[in-house]
Amino acid sequence: MEFRPCDQGKRADCESPGPVWPEAVDVAGLSLSELRARLGLIKKSESRLAAMKTAALAEYASRGGEGLARRVALDELQASKQQARREVETASQFTKVPETLDALGAGEIPADHAKQIAKAASQGPVDETVLLEAARREDFGTFSRTLRDHQHEQSGDDGKSLFEKKRERRTLRVFKSPEDGMFNLNGWFDPEAGNRIEAALAAEERRLRNDDNSADQATFDQRLADALESLVCADTGDRKPQGTTLILTAQWDMINNQIAEVRLPDGDLLPMSEALRLACNADILPCVFNTKNQELWIGRKHRLATEAQRAALIVRDKHCVGCGRSAVWCEAHHIQEWFKGGRTDIDNLVLVCTSCHHNIHDDGWEVHRRSDGAYELRPPPKPYAHLRPWQSKTDKPSQQTDPFPESGISTTQPADRQPVLLS
Repeated sequence: MEFRPCDQGKRADCESPGPVWPEAVDVAGLSLSELRARLGLIKKSESRLAAMKTAALAEYASRGGEGLARRVALDELQASKQQARREVETASQFTKVPETLDALGAGEIPADHAKQIAKAASQGPVDETVLLEAARREDFGTFSRTLRDHQHEQSGDDGKSLFEKKRERRTLRVFKSPEDGMFNLNGWFDPEAGNRIEAALAAEERRLRNDDNSADQATFDQRLADALESLVCADTGDRKPQGTTLILTAQWDMINNQIAEVRLPDGDLLPMSEALRLACNADILPCVFNTKNQELWIGRKHRLATEAQRAALIVRDKHCVGCGRSAVWCEAHHIQEWFKGGRTDIDNLVLVCTSCHHNIHDDGWEVHRRSDGAYELRPPPKPYAHLRPWQSKTDKPSQQTDPFPESGISTTQPADRQPVLLS
């Protein structure tokens, strides 16, 4: 394939000239491998163009001011006012991370990864070199978690200042449409509050779906609206809201004989001060899953996973093993199918969202356990033969039988990381 030469900009000379966009071709005539290679080139081209646009906007803003730069973004980029403001703000943030802009201009990292680094640098200290190394090899979701952990470590105060800044940004707006009287809710919540709200909504949605057969005719979004209405408006008396238990995991620091690295269900680090506040204002349920107790192994007694198993799966899998969706929206899937004799045991269950569950049952996707002990979904061999092999020559089958290798939940020895349930 032929490509047009790279236009030279302010930062384009940091690398040898390369493609800006691929020449138009008939993709119907390309093989799967050629299509994959083309997508990789398109990603690099998009990165280079994003770097050029950012450098041009930053230079324009430095000469004419941010207001004029926004006006130019409105006219030349045909952006909305909100988009123009974000574009200029992002260009300003990139001035603090020149190495990141260079890597973006060379097509080494995606534009979204670079924007995250620039935004993080505007919020506090970061090690740009460390983040760039991670950005080159990690997908967006994995890199986002890496970046949040990095910010927590670099904050110097156990992430308390970052948490307080997020808390200050909390907001909830309610709009009533003058046309039909429908209401719209739009809000932002800090990670702790968001996790609690999400867990409560997911549990209430499941309860309503199980209690009302007619709910099967409603869409998921409709059931979620019903769940919110039920939680906020229902006359519960002195009944405690269900599903608001918050699962936290923590490392045990053997040197200082104390817990460390307290994490929310989605993996975000929680300042120790917040964890202690929750512990003072909530019931603590110890969950050391190191023996066959707490109904984690129930065999053929029940088909559906128990609440104890759901809690253990959230600690172990953290999210859908297929797409990474939040664990509270996931279902427990039997690796060996129940109707084929599979048991409702913790080591025969994984978390999957509804969509990935359909991929398994309808399209032949399979659950596999990696050498590091984590589970993942893999597509059927065909028509995906052009993809890289899932198991490399150096990737030996795991000898580990512990169903909770990373979470610290062990069936053979005491756990180093103990999950703590806070309600």
